[in-house]
Amino acid sequence: MGKIAQMTRTRLGLALATLIVIAPVAHSAEIAPEVPAQSILGGDTKGANWTVAPTVRSDGFVRLFALETPYGDFQVNGQRRMSERLQELRALKSLEEMSNTDVFANAVAKAGLAPIRFGRDLVLDPVETTGNLVSGIGNMFDRAVSEVEHAGESRDSFVESVVGIKKAMRDLAFELRVDPYTDFTPLRDGLEDVARVMAAGDISVSAAISAIPGGAGVAVSATSSASGLSNPIRDKSSAEIVALVSSRLKALEVPDATTEVFVKNAHYSPGDQFAIAEALTTLKADNSAAFVLRAAQADGADVAKFQRYRAELLAKHSARLGTLKEFYVVAEFALNRDANGGLVAAFPFDGLSWTDTVAKSMTALSQELATRGETKSPLFATTGKVSSSAQAELKKRGWKLMTLD
Repeated sequence: MGKIAQMTRTRLGLALATLIVIAPVAHSAEIAPEVPAQSILGGDTKGANWTVAPTVRSDGFVRLFALETPYGDFQVNGQRRMSERLQELRALKSLEEMSNTDVFANAVAKAGLAPIRFGRDLVLDPVETTGNLVSGIGNMFDRAVSEVEHAGESRDSFVESVVGIKKAMRDLAFELRVDPYTDFTPLRDGLEDVARVMAAGDISVSAAISAIPGGAGVAVSATSSASGLSNPIRDKSSAEIVALVSSRLKALEVPDATTEVFVKNAHYSPGDQFAIAEALTTLKADNSAAFVLRAAQADGADVAKFQRYRAELLAKHSARLGTLKEFYVVAEFALNRDANGGLVAAFPFDGLSWTDTVAKSMTALSQELATRGETKSPLFATTGKVSSSAQAELKKRGWKLMTLD
């Protein structure tokens, strides 16, 4: 009976492999459509210190927003990342308003500090320059186809050793719902400068926010979904967060060498790294090292954020995806196995259009699966809308589809 079952399994695997192999590789690539910014952002297309270009492009995976600010022009890759960037701009405006109050003016004068200059030299963050047709996420898919112990890993730079400033930065960022280790240079500089004045003048966060005309309501958006530091790490230094992340990953049997590369990757903020470790701890999937190894290779801030969003997505939707039990590497991507052994590929895309890069990456995944004797149709799940062309092509290659919220 065992032999018969094995033969049946083999035949099923060969049948699925044949289905995938005979699926036409040739394709008519589509161009990801542009959409009005207002249809995505509503009234957030313009703020006190930003203007979003009226149309939004896509690279087939995520939306590419063009953003004009007094601190330079930027491209923001990904809808969730855009939400976070707008919250950072709100926070930056609040910091400017704080710096113009009498409370700060008196503190600056008393301490003999120079006035705060926001934007400084209008440095353009190199991580997201304008005009790129493809995000770091798209490039990642394209390439895949073709304190003592951790003192050296601190992200607090010189302010780590200055009493009061590091804590003021974290507390201020927490109240403004942003990440104190943000990659957005104007905000990072602004947080540091305002925190220095707060420390010198012994100004509490509540006093600083209360000094703003209109109070705390001006400081943050009550409906913001942007994420800064979570409560468990609010009062921890960056080195302490690294130690906590390392401990969580060790419990998941991630090799020390892999963890070291991951925590030293400066494209992640300590908050991002903690969020990934938390999500993987919640997921409790075998071979989490496969995910961390690939996350450690992120070569840009948008890729690092994408890896965070993906880890959070997997933890949130594990049950709906069949209860994810294991990370399973296919074509250099850390996909998953569900409780029944089925393959699951889940990604937080803004949308999926059958562009050349999407076609190449998904065809590569399908062809590699064809060599592994899979007996179940793999599941492709994403948060964004899948175009009709992409749906048809994925189904030709044997994939089942699921939309996540």
